[in-house]
Amino acid sequence: MLRAIRTNKWLSIVAFLAIFLSLYLGVQYFVMGADQSGLVQDKLGEMNLNDLWYVMVYTHVATAIAAICTGWLQFISKLRSRSYRLHKAIGRIYSVGVLLGGISGFYLSFYATGGWVSSVGFLLLSILWLYTLVRGIRAIAVKKDRAEHQRWMTRNYALTFAAVTLRLYLPICMAVFGLEHFNDYYRVIAWLCWVPNLFFAQWLLTRRKRKPIAVQF
Repeated sequence: MLRAIRTNKWLSIVAFLAIFLSLYLGVQYFVMGADQSGLVQDKLGEMNLNDLWYVMVYTHVATAIAAICTGWLQFISKLRSRSYRLHKAIGRIYSVGVLLGGISGFYLSFYATGGWVSSVGFLLLSILWLYTLVRGIRAIAVKKDRAEHQRWMTRNYALTFAAVTLRLYLPICMAVFGLEHFNDYYRVIAWLCWVPNLFFAQWLLTRRKRKPIAVQF
């Protein structure tokens, strides 16, 4: 019972952060416009952004919102057990979001703030985001292995959640270090936003494997 309460608490936090970020990104990019974003304004001062870049950034934001908002629903065990069709439908929306978000993210990584260190961080994030998606889909579609499917999709959503953790670290770093060294700590955030997430997901999976009663989102 205590474990279930803790699980619901963590899921509520994940859901709140996912929905809040999605609303924030929606307003910032689709109401105010991409050029009003601080990160985009920083790029405009350093490089020329062509029409393809804008197409990719809007694609990335829109599909990332879809993935962030739908992904956490898949970890509700009651939803999976009571309505497999709904779980599958949400999974398709999520998968398309990750696929398009990963492809656009791959392109955008070459324009990352902070230079090549940030670019490599976001490039690896995009590759692993797509890779874990493919492994997760293959596990259920080809191998019919639900346990393996769940493991890979847990890792995948941990990478999806990088969009949230990145925007948690940014204001903290700006408050502590100011804007003068923005590029320096952004290089760190480009890795910090997803590497710990992946390790945390793996820790959860390892813990779940050791104990019969799983920690479920």
